[in-house]
Amino acid sequence: MKSNNRDFLINLVAQMMVFATNLVISFFFTPIVLNKLGNEAYGFVGLVNNFVSYISVITVALNSLAGRFITLSYHRHDEKKVREYFSSVFFADTILGILVLGAAVILCVRIEYLINIPDYLVPDVRTTVILAFFSSTISLIGVVFGVAAFIKNKLYLNSLAQMTANIVRVLVLAATFWLFVPHMWYYSIAAICAGGVTVALQYVFTKKLIPEITIKKEYYNPKRILEILKSGVWLSLESLNKMLQTGLDLLVTNLFVNASAMGLFSIAKQIPVILAQIPQLIANVFNPELAKLYAENKQEELIEKFKFTIRFLSFMMIVPLIGFVVFGKEFYTLWLGNKTVDEINTIQILSILTVLPLLVNAYVEGLYYANTLANKIKGSVIITTIFSVASIGTEFLLLKTINFNPLIVIAGTSSCYMIVRHAVVTPLYCAYVLKLPKMTFYPALIKSVAISCVIYVLFEGVRRVVIIGSWFKFLFVCAGVGILGYVLVLILLFNKDERKKVLQMVLKRKSK
Repeated sequence: MKSNNRDFLINLVAQMMVFATNLVISFFFTPIVLNKLGNEAYGFVGLVNNFVSYISVITVALNSLAGRFITLSYHRHDEKKVREYFSSVFFADTILGILVLGAAVILCVRIEYLINIPDYLVPDVRTTVILAFFSSTISLIGVVFGVAAFIKNKLYLNSLAQMTANIVRVLVLAATFWLFVPHMWYYSIAAICAGGVTVALQYVFTKKLIPEITIKKEYYNPKRILEILKSGVWLSLESLNKMLQTGLDLLVTNLFVNASAMGLFSIAKQIPVILAQIPQLIANVFNPELAKLYAENKQEELIEKFKFTIRFLSFMMIVPLIGFVVFGKEFYTLWLGNKTVDEINTIQILSILTVLPLLVNAYVEGLYYANTLANKIKGSVIITTIFSVASIGTEFLLLKTINFNPLIVIAGTSSCYMIVRHAVVTPLYCAYVLKLPKMTFYPALIKSVAISCVIYVLFEGVRRVVIIGSWFKFLFVCAGVGILGYVLVLILLFNKDERKKVLQMVLKRKSK
């Protein structure tokens, strides 16, 4: 148990350091790049990244479950299957990467006729797309090398690789924007360099952690790929659902509004996207132990670990999410000092609409892995597909029929559907997958939402009596309410034994 707690904390700290580096990059570079490129060009950086994410609709079928099949075979000591899964996934990803790059070339030929691009930005957008898809190809080819750290429950090694890559990304961005005429495709150049570093380091870690597993052509087995794809096809549909709900917003804004509005929306999504990474990073830290418990058929321990994941995610996320909702306007006013009051208000409203679904999803993020472990994704995906189609259909209908701020319609429609999906579908289906009573996870979810309301009242009360006009005062106030908020959440969320358990984990880490 001590070893598990130690590994958990090391992995958690490493994951949070990756998050912190991403936050620092966004915090310092976004205002600089906005000043150099302008709203329109900056919006296309986000749009191109969305284009790349659309490829995941195809690749997720293979790569999201590859780790599961490799890990379960490894813990069951079936070396033949491990080698076959590992090599087969590598070669399949290589082929997919080449196809992705070819698709990018085709996309770029007439891209100015597919989306609204100001004439002066067409060459830059075209170059950015090509380089971004090349970066995606590099990352795709190296996906399988990230599995070794997962198998050995040493995710901090992958985090180390990501942090190193982030440093490289910062250096490349700083050098290019400082030394040369600004171009949006510098982001793609930096991504290529960072991706190369990540793949190289994960390859080294793979050789160190599982030297007995090698990639050889004779290990390639199409049956293994089909086995993964058979289960992964539902994850592809799930990825399509996510794209329909949140991945099309910049594209829809470009087509229905204009490039400048897309730029504001892209800015508004920056912090919510970063906040969304926190529950994902924390949940990922639990996954190796969950996979091990599932492989060993330790059902009771597995269920208790899932329940603890929910409580821990709620503990970590309530304060930053409510803090962003309450103090967001003050943050944007200080961060984007060159923006007008109207632009700041628009960015703040869009940010809140984007982050609202996280107030539910963040608390249940860890439950999604139950579907992957049990290989029972179909039902959840079908229900989610209904929500996704309804969301995009409602969005288009409202944009065509009502005279209302289109940005609010685009951001608000998907948020409403996502809140219902996270609050209803996820807890019910995960209880079904784990063969528990259907209301098992609702008490914990309702308690977390109720505590969120308490923290909101506290933070809003402070905001109303304190005038924030400088970074020093902003940081001082946020630090104060943040500490108070975490203390209250710890008291309200956990019982005495649970609080003791959380504190013991921290003390054990220090004793190491």
